[in-house]
Amino acid sequence: MAVLELNALSTALAGSFSATVLFPDDGGMARDRLYPALYFLHDIGGNDTDIRTVKNLQALSNELGLFIVAPALMHSFGMDLRWGGKYGDFVCRELPGICRHMFPLDESRQYVGGTGGGAYGAVWHAANHPDVFPACFTVNGRYDAASMCEAAAGGAAIPRLRVPNLEAVFGNLDGVRGSKLDVLCPENPAPRGIYIGCTEDFAALDDSAVLARQLKTAVHVGKTEEAVFAAGLRFLCEGE
Repeated sequence: MAVLELNALSTALAGSFSATVLFPDDGGMARDRLYPALYFLHDIGGNDTDIRTVKNLQALSNELGLFIVAPALMHSFGMDLRWGGKYGDFVCRELPGICRHMFPLDESRQYVGGTGGGAYGAVWHAANHPDVFPACFTVNGRYDAASMCEAAAGGAAIPRLRVPNLEAVFGNLDGVRGSKLDVLCPENPAPRGIYIGCTEDFAALDDSAVLARQLKTAVHVGKTEEAVFAAGLRFLCEGE
């Protein structure tokens, strides 16, 4: 597998960061060519190495000529923190710039994706920065930030998250619904293109169904995570 462990300095994060980069192997790359890139945001409680568990990514990278960059984002959802790192600025501006400096990437074909809480961040960035990310791909996403924050404010336990984690991202937990941070609010911007994917065994399909109805698109259900990735990455790279 052509995998690079990237460690570099970030001004947005005021420190170093790590990322896993998957890219076409020698047989899948050509000189004097620029390649598309997917910036993939991990779930809450995960890290940049989670992407390595998806077994067919190297074959897809070779087939599609796609770079997949998975940064470590802590518990940020890929968003700017009110105290701490500016992960949103890092995802939409700094990291793509760093990667274009290091790799032969096409600025007009860079996409954002994510899973779980990272899928929320991916949709938000694609909706609010369409000039940077013209399309996004999500798998088993959690999009209802308002309900999650309201539940936490009411004392409910949220897996892998505590109230300070959520407040660092969303501020007042009772003020998310209808705000600019509510990706399910129909008055907020929408991504230009999106592939909403779920596996058959995903227990929280309702979030995806609500988002799909709002965006007038479909939820694509695959038998396995590998099947969802295959369809979603082809959507990004081939416009299916």
